[in-house]
Amino acid sequence: MPTTLSSTTTSLLDWEQLWQNTLQKRGGMAVWRLPKSDKRYFLVDSSGGEKLGSLDLETFPAGFLVAPFMGLPYFLKAETLLEESIIQEEVVGESMLTPKHNAEENEQKHQHFTHWVSESIKEIQTGHVQKVVLSRTDEVEFPGDFSTLKAFGQLCQAYPNAFVCALYIPELGSTWLCATPETLVEQNAQGIFRTIALAGTQSAIDPQGEIISPQNARWSQKEIEEQAYVCRYIIECFKKIRLREYQEIGPKTILAGNLLHLKTEFTVDTKALNFSQLPGILLSLLHPTSAVCGTPKEEAIAWIAKAEKHARELYSGYLGPVNLGEEIHLFVNLRTVKVDQSEGKCRATYFAGCGITEDSDPEKEWQETVMKCQTLQRVLEN
Repeated sequence: MPTTLSSTTTSLLDWEQLWQNTLQKRGGMAVWRLPKSDKRYFLVDSSGGEKLGSLDLETFPAGFLVAPFMGLPYFLKAETLLEESIIQEEVVGESMLTPKHNAEENEQKHQHFTHWVSESIKEIQTGHVQKVVLSRTDEVEFPGDFSTLKAFGQLCQAYPNAFVCALYIPELGSTWLCATPETLVEQNAQGIFRTIALAGTQSAIDPQGEIISPQNARWSQKEIEEQAYVCRYIIECFKKIRLREYQEIGPKTILAGNLLHLKTEFTVDTKALNFSQLPGILLSLLHPTSAVCGTPKEEAIAWIAKAEKHARELYSGYLGPVNLGEEIHLFVNLRTVKVDQSEGKCRATYFAGCGITEDSDPEKEWQETVMKCQTLQRVLEN
């Protein structure tokens, strides 16, 4: 059974020593805060976690699940689980980093990415794929004294509506942080299952530097079509298991940090249907969704392998707590950064992607990835 501790006096700074101790002992751990929540959690698995061959989620003990874009997921059991109320004033907002950007390397990435967007448009015009999601990375060097827990706290403050997480699995050898807006699979204690289609992106900041309210957003045909592909993909997954009893709400515009997105929500009452296996079954069918991959899925995956010269690793996979309080919360790992520290040096690798359709413009797609990288960069580097 996990050990659960509750306190009103501990802070993120008190958890720093536990993080460092677990790191030295090569244990696995995850720190997270659910969207719109005032609670944060710290889970430790001294074994470092295990790879899974099954996604029968209803049989899992309490723990934390994380999966790469392609490949088997990892599971961290809740050997130790700390729960704490967030103290908003405890995380200082000062910059702790002086990053070094490589302008020449960035221009090379720019050229590579826009080239493959153009090639993707041509591939779509042939009819082999309808949509493909291309990603890229942005590498930045930091001072070696980077604090994961401090960065986690800053992201919690900056993005109250996102799932914020810091994660370490010894086999992977890197720390990952994310502030993602996208639910993949969620089920509450009452058995209400939920998944969303999230696609279409534009800046939430107008030319005068003011926030654009969701009701004033204007969407292009390309962005509407991109989001519709994701909705159709989810419905096709429902059809595969003959699931007809679902509710669809949307699309509507939502604000996520410095970006606006189109979101459609799908819900299912699993208790009414006596379908407790639904979360695991749909997780296997949905991932990777067309929002991070494209459509048709297999053709899009093959194109991504050809176009992207980096490994996605955990980017565009999924992660989150399972079976804590009889709930499941799994999110697509977007707005994410991988942090590698060694010999007094620290290298951060930001990941960002965008959906390419026949109406895409290569330069606009590049700028979309810039905005997505900035979701974390403007908090961690400013």
